[in-house]
Amino acid sequence: NKAKEKSNIEFITGAATKEIKATDGKVSSIVFEDRKTGETHERDLEGVFVQIGLVPNTGFIKGFVDLNRFGEIEIDERCRTDRKGIFACGDVTTVPFKQINIAMGEGSKAALSAFEYLVMQ
Repeated sequence: NKAKEKSNIEFITGAATKEIKATDGKVSSIVFEDRKTGETHERDLEGVFVQIGLVPNTGFIKGFVDLNRFGEIEIDERCRTDRKGIFACGDVTTVPFKQINIAMGEGSKAALSAFEYLVMQ
């Protein structure tokens, strides 16, 4: 039997982040609450990647523009929706990799596309 290596990655679900602590300006631990039990836990760490929510908040636009089966707004490569003159960007769209840096780039692209649309009118 081969000894199983311990992973340095821990996936914690159902947690509400309460605090990210730093020592000497560097991340040192995270404090979170278990949403099921209400218990507070602290984990020592050197870095943190927090993922919040996977369900896009698009209920208000349902029926106005096309949404996919996950509730994401369908867009093309220029952030255009199926409705002329309506653009969308960020985590609520079909663009993969829901990350802030991706959403920022998509926001810039949507703004440029909207500008182009307005200029061409």
